[in-house]
Amino acid sequence: MKVRNALTKIAAAASAVSSSLYLTSAVFAQSAGQFVGGISSAGSGDLISFIKSALNLVIALSALVAVGILVYSGIQYIMAAGDEGKVEKATKGITYAVVGLVICFVSVLIVNFVLTNLLKVS
Repeated sequence: MKVRNALTKIAAAASAVSSSLYLTSAVFAQSAGQFVGGISSAGSGDLISFIKSALNLVIALSALVAVGILVYSGIQYIMAAGDEGKVEKATKGITYAVVGLVICFVSVLIVNFVLTNLLKVS
């Protein structure tokens, strides 16, 4: 029974790490300029292009940090070796990282909606 629990935990951690690596490849398959409609006039100095650039940078860095935390928490989960405190800490880290990634992806949709529909920015 103990071996089965350990194998289940290892399989769950391996699944979490492999899915985070898949998400990382999906996120970095696009350039940072494609997150919020692209940056067409970054050198022109207007406020809208600066805001787009800043939002692209913040969203990309947030997603990168969330994926890093997800990988780190997955490794912590694997290394917990059945210690309930460590498993709980790693599980919370995985949960928070996934929630952070969801927030990053939803924020892209919200920013696109605000820029295109409310501010009428092309």
